[in-house]
Amino acid sequence: MLETLLLMRHAKSSWENKGLVDHARPLNSRGRKSADIVGRTLTARGFAPNEIWSSDSARTLETAKRLIRIIPGAQSIRHIPDLYHSSAADIRKILKNYGEPDCTSLMVLAHNPGISEFFEDFSRRAHPFPTACCAVFKRKNDGDWLNQNNWLLTDILVARQLMEE
Repeated sequence: MLETLLLMRHAKSSWENKGLVDHARPLNSRGRKSADIVGRTLTARGFAPNEIWSSDSARTLETAKRLIRIIPGAQSIRHIPDLYHSSAADIRKILKNYGEPDCTSLMVLAHNPGISEFFEDFSRRAHPFPTACCAVFKRKNDGDWLNQNNWLLTDILVARQLMEE
């Protein structure tokens, strides 16, 4: 049963190559460092995901690959093209269509504004969601996995703040 749900915005992308389409933009150096520190912090705090469901953009996949490399026990990345620039409502539909995963900890890795709006809807609270921000929810009971009443927001990691610590 899924016990931990993580919602994350991809790390900072590069705008260096102006000829790249948005979907193809990779991470910049700050983004790579941010992804690494979030991965280490998730592991240290016991929130490491077993599985990552990621948009298929270059920056989200690079973020996911960096996390998987750092997190012991992370098993797989599922590329979900529909998560690319999806709205909060779209994210909910995508998660419903895929169904509850067969793992104990899942990360959904996507883009703003959709992922921050989904976070606000799911947590019922507003919080800035900059790049490489990750919200951690713990399941309170075994009810419907997409019912926000069954989850408790336990942590919000902001890479920029973690780098300052």
